[in-house]
Amino acid sequence: EDEMFARRFRMKPLAEERGYLMAAPMGFRPDGGYGAMGSRNTYRGQMSEQDVMNVLSLMRDQYNVDEDRIYLMGHSMGAIGTWSLAEQYPDQWAALGPIAGMGNPAATEVFKHIPQIVVHGDADNTVPVAGSRAMVDALKSHKSTVTYIEVPGGGHTNIAPMNMSKIFDFFDAHRRES
Repeated sequence: EDEMFARRFRMKPLAEERGYLMAAPMGFRPDGGYGAMGSRNTYRGQMSEQDVMNVLSLMRDQYNVDEDRIYLMGHSMGAIGTWSLAEQYPDQWAALGPIAGMGNPAATEVFKHIPQIVVHGDADNTVPVAGSRAMVDALKSHKSTVTYIEVPGGGHTNIAPMNMSKIFDFFDAHRRES
């Protein structure tokens, strides 16, 4: 996601405290969108996904990146992108952290091996909670490692800051299996 997301949800201090490198690419769509959800902006969504992979490549070139501890997290459209990128690059990620998103439950077969922590508010009026529930149900049907946090009364954005430490705790506990 973008710098606003990182600042708003206190990601930078948490990343620094825990020794993480963090990148927050915005993508190429005016709304920062990711994924091919059938809209007329599909091409730009694909470019946004490629932007994430380009930034990851730059990080690998410029820093000592632990290949077994590369995590992917996003909020809203970034969560959609998280699941989309997991489908396209399933061997890249140690764990996923989609927040208030949705995805294609049929695609979970491709990335069922990736541990995931999913967060969504049950009062989200922007992205219906049914999207995360469907993804979690599909992951559970594959016996995936998935932690689901559904925040009672939680809206679209207020759920992220209160759960960011839990997401980082989850990431701390998972390394990519070779």
